[in-house]
Amino acid sequence: MSKRTPNPSPENLPDRLAGALADRIGRYPRRPVVVALLLAIAGAIFAARNLELDADTNHLIGDDRPFMIAFNAWLEEFGDLEYLYVVVDPGDHHAADPDADDRADQAVRSLVERLRDVPDLPAVHGWIDAREQWGLATRAMPIDDLAGLVRAREAIPILAGDADAASVVRAGTARLERVTGLGALTLENEERTEIAAGGVLLLESIAAADVPGISPPDGFEPLPLAGPRADQFLVNPGGRLRFVEILPRKDFGSLAAIEGPLRSIRAVMKQVAAEHPGVEIGLTGKPVLQADELATSDADMTRSATIAFVVIAILFMISFRNVRRPLLAAVAFLIAFAWTYGAATLLVGRLNLLSIVFMLVLVGVGFDYGIHVVARWTEARRRSSPRAAVTETLRTAGVGNFFGAVTSAGVFLLALATDFGGLRELGVVAGVGLLLCVLAMSVVLPAILLIAEGDRDAPDDRPSPITGTDARRTPGPRRATFVIGIGLLASVLSGIAVVTGIRFEDNLLALQADGLESVEWEHRVLEDSSSASWFAAVVVDAEAGIERIITRAAAHPEIGLVRSVLDVIRPSTPERTDLRRRFADAFEPEKPPSTIGASNAPLTDEDLKAAAGRLRRLGDAARTIDAAGAERLRAIAVRLEGLAETLGPDATAETRATTRTAIDLARSRTREALRAMLAGDVLRLRDALPAAIRARMMSPTGRFQVELVPAEDVWDAASMERFVTAIRTVDPDATGVPITQYESLRDMRRSFILMGTLALGLVTLVVFLDFRTVRDTMLVMTSLLVGLLWTIGIASLLGVSLNVANFFAIPILIGIGVDSAIHMLHRARECGDGPLDFKSTRNAVILTACTTGIGFGSLLLARHRGLQSLGAIMAIGSLACMMASVVLLPGLLALGRTRGHATDPVPPDGTS
Repeated sequence: MSKRTPNPSPENLPDRLAGALADRIGRYPRRPVVVALLLAIAGAIFAARNLELDADTNHLIGDDRPFMIAFNAWLEEFGDLEYLYVVVDPGDHHAADPDADDRADQAVRSLVERLRDVPDLPAVHGWIDAREQWGLATRAMPIDDLAGLVRAREAIPILAGDADAASVVRAGTARLERVTGLGALTLENEERTEIAAGGVLLLESIAAADVPGISPPDGFEPLPLAGPRADQFLVNPGGRLRFVEILPRKDFGSLAAIEGPLRSIRAVMKQVAAEHPGVEIGLTGKPVLQADELATSDADMTRSATIAFVVIAILFMISFRNVRRPLLAAVAFLIAFAWTYGAATLLVGRLNLLSIVFMLVLVGVGFDYGIHVVARWTEARRRSSPRAAVTETLRTAGVGNFFGAVTSAGVFLLALATDFGGLRELGVVAGVGLLLCVLAMSVVLPAILLIAEGDRDAPDDRPSPITGTDARRTPGPRRATFVIGIGLLASVLSGIAVVTGIRFEDNLLALQADGLESVEWEHRVLEDSSSASWFAAVVVDAEAGIERIITRAAAHPEIGLVRSVLDVIRPSTPERTDLRRRFADAFEPEKPPSTIGASNAPLTDEDLKAAAGRLRRLGDAARTIDAAGAERLRAIAVRLEGLAETLGPDATAETRATTRTAIDLARSRTREALRAMLAGDVLRLRDALPAAIRARMMSPTGRFQVELVPAEDVWDAASMERFVTAIRTVDPDATGVPITQYESLRDMRRSFILMGTLALGLVTLVVFLDFRTVRDTMLVMTSLLVGLLWTIGIASLLGVSLNVANFFAIPILIGIGVDSAIHMLHRARECGDGPLDFKSTRNAVILTACTTGIGFGSLLLARHRGLQSLGAIMAIGSLACMMASVVLLPGLLALGRTRGHATDPVPPDGTS
């Protein structure tokens, strides 16, 4: 049996087209090169001007998905609520260091003050201040307290006006004289009650003065209006961690969407931390976690692609003992790269966080086509002229490359059948890119090689280890059986490893790079309490709907915290609405009493004693009617008498000055509180809400949001599923980041499974169309499936988990892993009935598997653990599929021949 060489006169369609293409290239080699270069330049310029970068992770999910329609509608109504969180931790040493909380509060104040001066931070919140709290008072205070304030409304204009302390005391005393003297008999009960309440309120505002050294009498409770009101810091449910919420301006047209604001925030944090030793300050939240992940993965991807390209080029040169031809292949690859950028701009218009991976796909896979072309070109040149070498190369490696590229690109394009938007865009860009790579390697590279040869028509007999005769001829029956047996044993062991050792990692936080500050602080927040940044949103039209949601949520332990506007106000009722209206009306009396205004004399001890006397008389009169009220009046009187002593002739000048300062401070606080109450009372509820919670509590349209915070760590997939199930029980229309995260992960998993299933079907079809026999199709698919089984088995043994970062490696391996088997079987069919001699093909397959492994395996150097695992799976898979193709497949072919089932006769056209 003689060894057959490729027939130069093909009759089937692939060979006929390859021959026609080779003929055109041989006649006009410069034309395709010039056209290719012009298109590459045009594509690069077009992409540079028009290709957009989209760092918005929401755009990775298809906008047509029902849960995204609801989420986008919610975003449209409420706006961006994804905050960064500066976390301030005073530590666990409260008993040993009672000032730790105060230092933490001061650190928060320093942070907020400086961060508000940073550009591109439109919202910075660290607390709800006193004025904001007073602005909600009429909506938040108990109804009895509001009713009491309204009863005393006659005093409100005085207290909210500019009257000094002396005028307030005298006005209050005058009102009590009216209700305790003979003139009181002419007053109606309601009028007398209102006058008395107004007088008491006026005097009570003065009695609230906090004078050092004077203890309040038993039963005395200072008027809240006149006392200090502390800022309410944003704290975790346990009250230890302080949060500064920051909404940065996000530029999703750059992959570093918040890189600038993040630098500024971290610089401020560093300064404040240095000024407040003992207080720990960190930064976390979904946007910063994404930004850190993106910065890490982008650097990893760029470094890996660069390293892979350089190493592959060097390996290419070493393998061929030639520099020029690998460099020419690199030129053709760069041309295809520029075409791909132009095509991506034209077909998709943007690159997202997932589709940018196409660079590594082209480096790892697209370069392989050039290796096969150069290998067959070099082999053909050893026995023929350059033009004849082009013809042989395209009829052999060119046809194999075409079917290999169709399977690889087809697998990526299958992503169009999935629901995951980011994967669809990656599929289009990578799939088209691979087709452009095979076009460049099949047209541009042969033309460049032909031009580089010049006028040298003599064969090139320089030695090349990759193109020499393959000493590994057809194995005998024993060797073939041994190889198949080893392969079967490896498959069984791999299957056992898959069943017992494979694990899925759904925790995205666990895939981040080690040592990221944002990840460490996210863990600290989760360990301390419910997550600050994760919440599901339920939107209701009215306050009554909020109470229903709160009641339903209480039945689900998966929901740890419910936040709503009812945390800061009380439910609105007709009675409260009427009281609020009457309170606001008090600020516009028809005719202010003459006692309102600045007094001509300062406040004296006699003024306070007179006021105290009237209070005692009023208390005595009320004792039989309202004992508790009478006791309260007595306590106020005792307090005023105590203040009177500090203003009397026996007091020192310093004491009198201190008392007057304290009284003026109480007077000022009362004035500001009432003015803030009025300012908030007349506003719409949303406008009255504190800035720190306004956007998340109510939309500009007036609808309410209820936030359901998880009780467990929802970075864990099982916890997230339980939480999402619970909130959908509470409200089927709930939305928010947990919903989109949960559903997008499900979409991603379904997409990968669908892609894998469709990929197997597509590859089987393409292989059958290529070889046109069931037996050869089964040989190729057996080699592929065994390689995939070995891949997962080895990954399991090495502890590499399957996760959302590497799961799409399986469909990719289906597409590119079959290339090796296709090239090996094409070469086997070239041998006809003679001995199997794979010559340069086996070496080229080994080299391309190594380049693919290097291309993706360079990700093993990545810091991002998800990318590391992707590199591991792809490197293992490339080598496993290669071993199945160059060891197991020849054994299967040899065994078939020894049993009288040689490869199907090669048609007279010399199909390869």
